[in-house]
Amino acid sequence: MGGIEMKRIKTILKAVGNFLLILSLGGVLVSTANAEKSVVLRLSMHQSSSSPEMNQIIKPMETFIQSRSKGRIKLKIYADGTLHGASEGFKALATDVTDLAPAYPLYQSRSFHLNHVTNLPLAFPTAYVGGRVIAELYATYFKDEWNKMGCFPLFYPVTATYNLLTRKPVSSIKDIKGMKIRGGGAALNEIIKRLGATPVTIQSPEVYAAFQRGVVDGLLFDTASILAFRLDEIGKYYIPLGISRVGIPWAMNSERFVRLPADVQQVMFEAGREASIHYADYVTRASEAAVQVMKGRGIVIVELPAAELQAVQDAVEPMWQEFIKQNDAEGRPAQALVNALRSKVASYGAMTREQFVELQRGTPVTGMTPGRQ
Repeated sequence: MGGIEMKRIKTILKAVGNFLLILSLGGVLVSTANAEKSVVLRLSMHQSSSSPEMNQIIKPMETFIQSRSKGRIKLKIYADGTLHGASEGFKALATDVTDLAPAYPLYQSRSFHLNHVTNLPLAFPTAYVGGRVIAELYATYFKDEWNKMGCFPLFYPVTATYNLLTRKPVSSIKDIKGMKIRGGGAALNEIIKRLGATPVTIQSPEVYAAFQRGVVDGLLFDTASILAFRLDEIGKYYIPLGISRVGIPWAMNSERFVRLPADVQQVMFEAGREASIHYADYVTRASEAAVQVMKGRGIVIVELPAAELQAVQDAVEPMWQEFIKQNDAEGRPAQALVNALRSKVASYGAMTREQFVELQRGTPVTGMTPGRQ
């Protein structure tokens, strides 16, 4: 074979080699690009890894996110208070300890003002109505307070109603006067005072031990959580008052969210919408189940006569006017907020679970999410 021919073959082989090298490098670059597009979000919670919140809210949300993003978004979940306690959600989000966590305005009474309307007595007839109304009010009345915290609620559900569970015999609301009753702070403690008892602030993870040791005589506790915290092992008398719900938002760091690609933001928005449905379903079902279990275990269900229930409502009703007076005096539109809340509650008052789901999916509220109107 001549020298010219050999030179030509070497040139061809070199070109082929370069082409294969480019293909190889291209594959690496494509693989790297795909890896860069994947998103890992840290989700932390003080609730246990076996809690209803984990099994009925967070796990379904994780499955939804993975499916909708085709595996591109992954949640790294830290449960059991591994990263922070129940009252430290806002701090954990602000200091980049986590990306998504329960963050409760109830525990931040000085940082929030208008948001506390969600905890006032008899605000919402059902969890479905509560979640929808709060979302619709958010952009106008709550957003500024959240912006100062550097967070926004991915979803903003409300608890089941708070009712009394005591160790001491109760046959009338008068029997709790002088008792030490666990509250959760702020509005819940004020309700206890107005019922003639002494409020003791104890965070949820410590409630069982405090109740068992007699640190408190009873609890003002949301019924859906009674079984999860095993409080039915201690309480002997259950007094359904239906007196209050509490807003319990799950929040994201706003800067972290706005840095996400647009399609990832969309998946997280949809995940929050679905989680709001799951949460309302959970508290509704869990409340009904708790009452049935307590009946089966011989816990006395104390049904107060209508006159006593009305007296309870009369005792706590002034909290609304005090909320309006204090906030309006400080330049916040509390009266307008209360008017809007009550108008929306009235319009949704008979809303069924099916209607709520249809609204959440067909006409979702976008105003809680950064960058959406």
